[in-house]
Amino acid sequence: MKTYKIKQVDAFTDRAFTGNPAAVITEADGLSDDEMQAIAREMNLSETAFVFKSTDSDHDLLLRWKTPQTEVDLCGHATIAAIHAIYEEKLYGLNGENQSIFSLNVKTRSGILPVEINLETKRPMYSFGVPLPKFEEYVGQRYELFNALGISWDHLDTSLPIWFSDLHYVYIPFLSQDSLIGMKPCFEDLKNLSHRSKIDGFCVFTTETKHPTSAAHLRFFAPKLGIDEDPVTGSAIGPLTCYLYRNNRLKGTGKICATIEQGYEIHRGGRVWTELEINGEDVIDIKISGYAKTVLNGEIYV
Repeated sequence: MKTYKIKQVDAFTDRAFTGNPAAVITEADGLSDDEMQAIAREMNLSETAFVFKSTDSDHDLLLRWKTPQTEVDLCGHATIAAIHAIYEEKLYGLNGENQSIFSLNVKTRSGILPVEINLETKRPMYSFGVPLPKFEEYVGQRYELFNALGISWDHLDTSLPIWFSDLHYVYIPFLSQDSLIGMKPCFEDLKNLSHRSKIDGFCVFTTETKHPTSAAHLRFFAPKLGIDEDPVTGSAIGPLTCYLYRNNRLKGTGKICATIEQGYEIHRGGRVWTELEINGEDVIDIKISGYAKTVLNGEIYV
């Protein structure tokens, strides 16, 4: 029997029992794919992160994410949780004194992500760069989509497009928070639609927000991946910020900062800070940031 350290971390929040929880195995070397999947299924959180030692000189560590059902290419909150966990354990050189900023290159199935830990604030702020999204117009059956989400055409913000991303997320704009709060999706219908239309996640959002400093409020559903509703979804929020810029809901040049909120409908409210770097009219870089809070430390036996 093998023993591994495990943490449960609430990401994109600085308060326990809010934000998005993820399990983290900080030293996962030696685990097989089947063992990793069994651990993710046992933890039964939207994602479990597995941290491995580097396999090449171009990165400092390897990070993989699994839902209870499958492995995913990118997960924002479990990345924040994993970096927080290894920082707490002082792994991968994160034990230097008199340093205010640490940097790491993290290899993933989505490429090498640049990660930063900023200690200049009262608590560590964790940031990482996400791949630039590619969007296209959603050309699926909108009636079937709206019916599965439990919404009507009247709720849609028709001044914005419905877009489909290269992560297989569909972005659907709404007029108001009330529309999102009152939404009662049929998860079985969403799962069936996901399989037929190759949709991994449904990102429904509005620019009417709970906090006046936020740029958007959203909900995210991914029943195909075993996640009926995700509390705070970094992999959707980074591209959403790009969506808002390309549709003139965020404006500026150079570096544009925005805050996105999520999770309040399921009592797991959290906020993500995003930063776009603009060159001319093109987005050339996206970074997302957030806090994290450990709520459980333990060991798991495999």
